[in-house]
Amino acid sequence: MVHADGSVIKSWDYLRQNGLQGFIDIWPIPTAVAWKLIACFGAFEAALQLLLPGKRVEGPISPTGHRPVYKANGVASYAVTLITYLSLWWFGIFNPTIVYDHLGEIYSALIFGSFIFCIFLYIKGHLAPSSTDSGSCGNIIIDFYWGMELYPRIGKNFDIKVFTNCRFGMMSWAVLAVTYCIKQVEALSYFCF
Repeated sequence: MVHADGSVIKSWDYLRQNGLQGFIDIWPIPTAVAWKLIACFGAFEAALQLLLPGKRVEGPISPTGHRPVYKANGVASYAVTLITYLSLWWFGIFNPTIVYDHLGEIYSALIFGSFIFCIFLYIKGHLAPSSTDSGSCGNIIIDFYWGMELYPRIGKNFDIKVFTNCRFGMMSWAVLAVTYCIKQVEALSYFCF
């Protein structure tokens, strides 16, 4: 829709006229900039998940008797993420508008990267499950879709679900909202609600 000024009707007309090749022509390709932005954000959020202090919280007991343990440091991670992001912009170290300008490539890289990450989780679930809450139903498609582990972890302390859902996913929502505001300020010289 970027190529059609945000118009769904123009996008539909373009795709109707150009078919699959038209879709391929406008699909953004992941770039080195996109991969670097994703890697930096992911590493930062992973570090916060592991390093920030937090209360020990136990999850529900699973059918196999496993009880996952979490560190409740999400609010602190949220605050540190936004303060760091805004500070990097305020002091001229990083311009968040690069995220806005490369958003199509970032989304494209995330789609590809998510598929590769799911393959990793599938293999990990077969070869090195984190707990007894894992297994295969015997159907590769269902196992891939549903996942092999209930509580996948890397090592003892890095919970993959918390990272993908809460740290990387939900933190990016807030970061993107701030990014859009900064882009608006830089484009219009003022911020409007």
